[in-house]
Amino acid sequence: NASEENPKVIELLRPLNIPVMRWPAGTAIYDYDWRRGIGPKEKRTPIHEKVWGGTEYYTFGTDEFLSWCKKIGTAPYINICMGNSAVRDVTLDDAVDWVEYVNGASTTRMGALRTANGHAEPYGVRLWCLGNENYLRAIIHKEETAEQYSDMLARWSKRLKETDPNLSLLGVGHVSTWNEEVLTRAGDELDYLTLHYYLTSQVKDGELLKPEKTLFASARVEENLKVNIPLLKSYNEKSGRKKNPLRFSIDEWNNRHKVWDGDRYSFTRKDDRRMYDVACTATMLNVFLRNSPHVAMANYIFPVNGHGLLKTVGESDAYKSASYHVFDLYRRYMAGSALSIDVSGPSKNGIRLSETNVEGDNEKSVDDMVCNLCYIDCAATSTDKGKTICVALVNRSYTEQQTVSLRLPGRYKAAEAWAVEADDVKAANNPEERDKVKAERIDIVGHQVTIKPCGLIIIKFTKR
Repeated sequence: NASEENPKVIELLRPLNIPVMRWPAGTAIYDYDWRRGIGPKEKRTPIHEKVWGGTEYYTFGTDEFLSWCKKIGTAPYINICMGNSAVRDVTLDDAVDWVEYVNGASTTRMGALRTANGHAEPYGVRLWCLGNENYLRAIIHKEETAEQYSDMLARWSKRLKETDPNLSLLGVGHVSTWNEEVLTRAGDELDYLTLHYYLTSQVKDGELLKPEKTLFASARVEENLKVNIPLLKSYNEKSGRKKNPLRFSIDEWNNRHKVWDGDRYSFTRKDDRRMYDVACTATMLNVFLRNSPHVAMANYIFPVNGHGLLKTVGESDAYKSASYHVFDLYRRYMAGSALSIDVSGPSKNGIRLSETNVEGDNEKSVDDMVCNLCYIDCAATSTDKGKTICVALVNRSYTEQQTVSLRLPGRYKAAEAWAVEADDVKAANNPEERDKVKAERIDIVGHQVTIKPCGLIIIKFTKR
């Protein structure tokens, strides 16, 4: 709610051209009643939020979210609770009413309610997800099998598409056995299958402990994707979905900090984003780029406060966290078609993937893998029919700089380069020092560059 009317938040988020924004959340949807969040604000009743604690005031509800998305220029994506809340009765009729409230004509029952609330025109929200981590028994979840979830998903999807045929629906994904069941039983109704991956960091006094367990963790995410991508390809081929293939949405991802509080390491969203978060964020984006187009969407948790790209200061100010600059550069430069790349050089050998810090949809077969991984992680994209190539280079070493030589397929010159670097890997921005970590334009001579520990450099090459 701190970001709803904060003009600085709007000012800083808008230039990122964020493609999509997911709401109202993940596990919190099982305690979220959308009807409480519409109508006059003075009549909305706050409740104790049972999943994460604290208070849900409902002052930032459906209409406020959709208006906010319009302000920052992003497509909204709404997540619906589907059936497995242990604290309230969530029905298919309730979900249909929400879709009709958002997208229905003013002549429909719920569209008329929206109009009465001051929003005559339908919002036209296309992206809707049914459920969140339904395979878990946690807090107020009731665990479901893949069969139970898929059968309900098929029923609900058909009914929602009868309400609005233009919906693009997302189903809950997990590990390969679960995903295969969902694709078999309900794939024809879906456009995306969700996956969740959180890197984690153990932090004491700002220091990242056992850094290689975190800085190389994105490799485990990538191997998990490689297990599941063939399932998608096989399903799309059998279903004849070449023009509209079903793809993955990495609905939740971030680098979570578990910080020493004097007694134990506790998960917190209040810890600063530091240089090592720059490396984690960039390597995850590289994974998504390398595995496109099968990965079509990836929703970072969160844009504001929490682990966010921005931190608010009061009701009218905000500043950029270290992670903001990663997204800014990737949005500006790493578009286009993904290119195949080969990386060789100094490596960390014998990394057992089960020992890297990833929480989420992990495959047992991946956990048994032992890998030799280069300190340099790289992704590359091409635009203008190959006239422009952009390369993102990340140094996964916590202590040593790395020098990189690039060989491109043809005659290219470095036209532009940007770096997000600092001399201290613990560096973070704060209200008093807002530019300790920032993106700076740098000069490149030839095709060689040196990257500081946990640093990111993006180079734009143009064809001679």
